[in-house]
Amino acid sequence: MRSFLLTKRELDKLAVMLLIATAAFGLSGIVIILMMQWMTLQSYAAESTDKHGISEVKSSRLGGVAVAVAVLVAMLFLLFSGYRGDNINAPLGLYWPLWLGAFGCFFLGLLEDLKNGSLSPKARLVSKALLLLLVFLLAPSLVPSSVGLPGVDWLLGFSWVAAVITLFFSVGFINAVNTVDGANGLLSGIYTITCFIFVTEIPSIALQAGFYGASLFLIFNVISGRLFLGDAGSYGIGAAMLLSGLIALNRDLVSLSFLAALYFYPCVDFVVSIGRRLRSGKSITAPDNDHLHNRVHTFYKRRFRSKNMANSATGLSIAGMSSGLVLCVYVYDAIPLDSHHWVFVFALQCAIYATVFVATGTRNRMYARLAEA
Repeated sequence: MRSFLLTKRELDKLAVMLLIATAAFGLSGIVIILMMQWMTLQSYAAESTDKHGISEVKSSRLGGVAVAVAVLVAMLFLLFSGYRGDNINAPLGLYWPLWLGAFGCFFLGLLEDLKNGSLSPKARLVSKALLLLLVFLLAPSLVPSSVGLPGVDWLLGFSWVAAVITLFFSVGFINAVNTVDGANGLLSGIYTITCFIFVTEIPSIALQAGFYGASLFLIFNVISGRLFLGDAGSYGIGAAMLLSGLIALNRDLVSLSFLAALYFYPCVDFVVSIGRRLRSGKSITAPDNDHLHNRVHTFYKRRFRSKNMANSATGLSIAGMSSGLVLCVYVYDAIPLDSHHWVFVFALQCAIYATVFVATGTRNRMYARLAEA
């Protein structure tokens, strides 16, 4: 029986989300959660249940719009409250190219969400490259001249080489972020952790607003499971993570190994996926369902009766073992952010990734053979 277009179970979930949002963010949290709930009831930008190879419930792809609205609400509140944050690049408290890049990529993804297939993969790739090229031309200081690696630093000494390398990596990183947006709480969890760490190092409206929007979406996405970030959300968050990292790196606030550990899962899983496709003779742009989050989800499905719980457990587990591990080290102040000792954390993450990847694959194949028998 449905009441106000929601079942009793969905109303119970909504009540829990409103309670958590109110405790964390007050009245504004209630408004944003209700807006997200409304978006799940809209027929446009509907997400097919097999889009990510994990979701098994009908949902909406407007999560990126919800995050963008939440970010703008938080930004306006901070501005009207008189907060200015980091005045080095006022008036918005951080490099304006961050806003240009993030919202430019957001609108590019929104076009694809509203009109699925309107842009070919090559057209989307070229569009992102041109947009990021514009950002780097307008703010050349974003292009790093040193990353602490002798051979690479020599190459980055040539400005045009540094620009090409940065542009190539930037487009690849945003694609990697889009690729791993495949489980509830995975990408939003990583981005929430990113904003939490960076906002303590670079006090800014942009990062505080990002933390607000990502946290509320994380609450809704994990509990409800009926709202996805879509291409708008994953492109926008990918650009925000990229440009925040470049700003922190160029200010010598963080080391390259710290960023590698913080952004571990998108980068490593993307590289592993490309290697897997090349080995099997497939195109590197061809989608597949053999990411780590696919394997972990298959494992969890046999242990949870709730489809959404298995999905959310997958996303939170992987976000925790990757960026969550960095957060733990950061909170205990075990390693300075600008230290290259983060490479040991990265090595530990690689070991965990490889162990879980092999173990879940072996266990899933065993269950599949038993089911066939």
